Amino acid sequence: MCGRFTRDFTWQQVREFSHMLDLVVPAEDPAPAWNIAPTDPGPVIVAHDGGGLVREMRWGLLPPFAKDTKLVYSTINARLESVAEKPAFRDAWKQRRALIPASGYYEWPVIDGRKRPHWIHLADSPVLMFGGVWESRPDGMGGALLTYSIVTRAADPVIAPVHDRMPLILPPDVLHDWLHGDADDAMAIAHAAPEPALAYHEVDTAVGNVRNQGRQLIAPIPCAADGLFP
Repeated sequence: MCGRFTRDFTWQQVREFSHMLDLVVPAEDPAPAWNIAPTDPGPVIVAHDGGGLVREMRWGLLPPFAKDTKLVYSTINARLESVAEKPAFRDAWKQRRALIPASGYYEWPVIDGRKRPHWIHLADSPVLMFGGVWESRPDGMGGALLTYSIVTRAADPVIAPVHDRMPLILPPDVLHDWLHGDADDAMAIAHAAPEPALAYHEVDTAVGNVRNQGRQLIAPIPCAADGLFP
């Protein structure tokens, strides 16, 4: 799964990463965020005029039938194996796929009997792209509430020691088709996504408190078992 992630990039870096996708981005770079949690707002890329448009959305998808916001904590992630059938996600999967730019994410493997947070990121890029889905519904004030979910899949071997699931991380050459293709195209893209070059290290338990922020949250600390998984 993915329950916390980080954002530390400029729009220029996102453009360089997404070279196959024409992007409309805000004038100002996004503020760094080191402990993004469910219900937090943030930039999400949606289909727009053959390219992509950045819109602010809240993490935790609210489908049209949801009567209150409590559902969001169970819809922060959408499993690839069931996203096309689950009522909460199936319409969004067909029509409203998204890209969520990030710089890394956290997982809490159990080591020596306790959870120890790790930060996971691409070894060769400041930007990674999660595949996602999004929804829009009235916000009760005459506007729209935009929400999203991150698609997850079974973990690659390099990540399996940390968690058995991982976000769907997409390479630059499929971003356009992910946004603009049909549901069958998206499923084929997801299943063919290459193994990303991920790296990870243990970080301080301070990240467990959603109120904590700052670059120090991703700083490596010595890990159990000589600091490394096999």
